[in-house]
Amino acid sequence: MRRNISLVLLVLFIIGLYVLQNKGVVPFVMKVLESDLFDVKEEEEEQLGKIRNERTDFAFMHCKAAMLDEHVVPENSEFPSDKYEAWALGGRNYILRSEVLADSQEGRIAQKFVCKLRMTGDDQANPDSWSILGTELNPAEGGAE
Repeated sequence: MRRNISLVLLVLFIIGLYVLQNKGVVPFVMKVLESDLFDVKEEEEEQLGKIRNERTDFAFMHCKAAMLDEHVVPENSEFPSDKYEAWALGGRNYILRSEVLADSQEGRIAQKFVCKLRMTGDDQANPDSWSILGTELNPAEGGAE
């Protein structure tokens, strides 16, 4: 008798799980997937890969300021204006590469720098709308100027 009740309860439990999944879990998951939660706003869609536009110009400006503020380069360093390469990674993330001329014991030398940043706000001109994810400074090929 006890075995029959256990078997009936097992079957009822399996049927209950099946109904719960089909009537509760699956419709909820489908509703979430169809929502705008995972959609990228159309105005945010941009070309991925190598890019140059007004937003990357501001990104370059903020990268230069961050490198000076964080003392990655000396204060008297010179950034050749508008001489940079930028890549859009998607999700408002960018990588910028350029040169900086800095004083050293050998004289003024050119060094390459890379900056990864993300636009977090809506105003691209505002430094608070950007988050610097990392900077790196490397010697340039060719050496001193």
